[in-house]
Amino acid sequence: MAANSPFDCVLLDLDDTLYPGDTGLGPALRRNIDEFLQAKLGVSAERAAAMRVELFRTHGSSLAGLIALGYDVHPDEYHSYVHGMLPYDMIAADPQLARTLQSIPQRKVLFTNSDRAHMKRALERLGVDEAVFDDVVCFETMNPHLFGEAREEERAAGGDPPVVVLKPSVDAIVAGLRVAGTNPRRTVTTPNCPLLNTSAFQHPNPVASFF
Repeated sequence: MAANSPFDCVLLDLDDTLYPGDTGLGPALRRNIDEFLQAKLGVSAERAAAMRVELFRTHGSSLAGLIALGYDVHPDEYHSYVHGMLPYDMIAADPQLARTLQSIPQRKVLFTNSDRAHMKRALERLGVDEAVFDDVVCFETMNPHLFGEAREEERAAGGDPPVVVLKPSVDAIVAGLRVAGTNPRRTVTTPNCPLLNTSAFQHPNPVASFF
């Protein structure tokens, strides 16, 4: 615990936070999603772009929307294309970020909607060792029911399509807190802006505000 601090734990986002939103990955990601939708659903480029916007608006992500609508899409299939094809060389190494993270005395949990493979590649480009975080919460952590035997059992049972858990839903926040193992009133989330120095924690978002 940091001396004289009201917080014991920091939940840090990855995309557009540990690296800035102007890297160019955003437009590339949108193109990849559109291409995936075209190939998977056999729709035009215009229809794919419109679907991407609508799925994000109504379900929080294109993947969550596809699964909710009953399409047979495995998360690994989706992520390997939309993230696997990203131009990661657009993310520049950030030695200052690495030093800043090491200097934060609170427990640090990387908390991202992205899949683990994307997280690892982004951290590698930034020059940040995953070990600087006390724990990681990613897509796979929040959605174990979409993988392996749990997925097959749910498919065999029939019924409604599975729900994809993503921030900022309460279920996602609960998953993050469970991994963090801390009191939500003493846990803080970083805003979605580049983390350049420890002053980013002077105006935190207490996790307790979600409840």
